[in-house]
Amino acid sequence: MHIPLRESLPGLAKFCLLVTLALLFSGCASLPDRQFISGEEEKELRSRFKDMVVKQQHCHCCLDATAQVYLSSLLFSGQLKGYLQALSPSFVKFVALNPLGQPVGVLTSSGQKFRYVNVMNSTVYDGDVDGNTFADYAPEGFVPAFSYYWLIGRLQPGPVQLIQLSRDSEGDGIWVELLYDNKRKALLLFSPEQGVILRHIVMNGDDERILNILYDKYGAGECPVPGKITITSLRLNSTLEISLTDFRPNVTLKTQDFVNPAPPSFSRIAVD
Repeated sequence: MHIPLRESLPGLAKFCLLVTLALLFSGCASLPDRQFISGEEEKELRSRFKDMVVKQQHCHCCLDATAQVYLSSLLFSGQLKGYLQALSPSFVKFVALNPLGQPVGVLTSSGQKFRYVNVMNSTVYDGDVDGNTFADYAPEGFVPAFSYYWLIGRLQPGPVQLIQLSRDSEGDGIWVELLYDNKRKALLLFSPEQGVILRHIVMNGDDERILNILYDKYGAGECPVPGKITITSLRLNSTLEISLTDFRPNVTLKTQDFVNPAPPSFSRIAVD
């Protein structure tokens, strides 16, 4: 059975689905003030950024942590606790738990399809990332095939052109302007001292932000992961904040871990 999203999902299911969509995409409007740099300083910073990217390519493939997710929007506001798993390049899984530690909802995305299992009402919702639901909520420029990298503050693999570097006017780091192979321009706020990405902005053809993610509270180690990810959206008029704790070190996940089964007795609904 195929049913439009707004007609098919009850309150909790909509909230959980919006959380997962927000885990994958969000947007904002204005661009930061920058001071352009050149010469030897630009050359040195460019080299340090490239070193970070090369180092990231050798980092672990997986993420498994306790998650607290807060979503505030015109439609829904609330908080979910559970755990978040992610696997390179595109697999994401969020399990929402009740106060007793029992699953109340399981949401997965492979980068091509997504599924939400609502344990509370014994219903399964399936959809495609190129369907109407994603078209309704996703900004231009989002690439579901690389959601893992966008979630944990790493540069997605593949061809990318480094255009220019500039200094953040508030002294927060170095802005690196990139051109992805899909011809989308991006700005990354890079911390040379920490060797991490602090912010990721993707722009449309009018140089307006269509995706904005802040990365904060990085952990220690050779491949630090942010403990706080904040996504703000002008289009959805919403803010999503993800706090991660209790990381499982060197966890190994497989694609099978993102299969989201449900009992045969559950109702099945295909979301357009």
